[in-house]
Amino acid sequence: MRLQITLPGKPYPQPRVRFAKFGAYHSKEHRERVKVTADYLKESATLQGWEKTMGPVKVTIITVSPCPQKLRRQVGATGKRLYKPTRPDIDNYAKYILDCCSRADNIWKDDSTVVELVQKDFYGKFEEEPYTQVTIETIDTYGDL
Repeated sequence: MRLQITLPGKPYPQPRVRFAKFGAYHSKEHRERVKVTADYLKESATLQGWEKTMGPVKVTIITVSPCPQKLRRQVGATGKRLYKPTRPDIDNYAKYILDCCSRADNIWKDDSTVVELVQKDFYGKFEEEPYTQVTIETIDTYGDL
């Protein structure tokens, strides 16, 4: 089975946990954003006929961020995307997506079922809208080297 979902808008990284007098927490804005993204993922999975998986999965995440003004000439000359070796860190994008997929509750039981993760982080081409593309594939239980 294969599920491919494109999340429109600027890629969103998982923020650090905040600490206060009564314990650790995430901001209200973050919690709301997770809920909206999880609902979008859940609805997209249902529309594509995805069945909740308990076995191992491969997740591919491609994030495309807006190209900064200083790099637009370079991107325009090549016509290709540039890798984005800047903050926020690539793993924070993955944490956010995996958490949202877990909360969608019809994709997988827990993100521990992810046994293979491929991720790429780019600046978009000239005037390309930012987005995050998530592809989830069930894979064989037996791995190979």
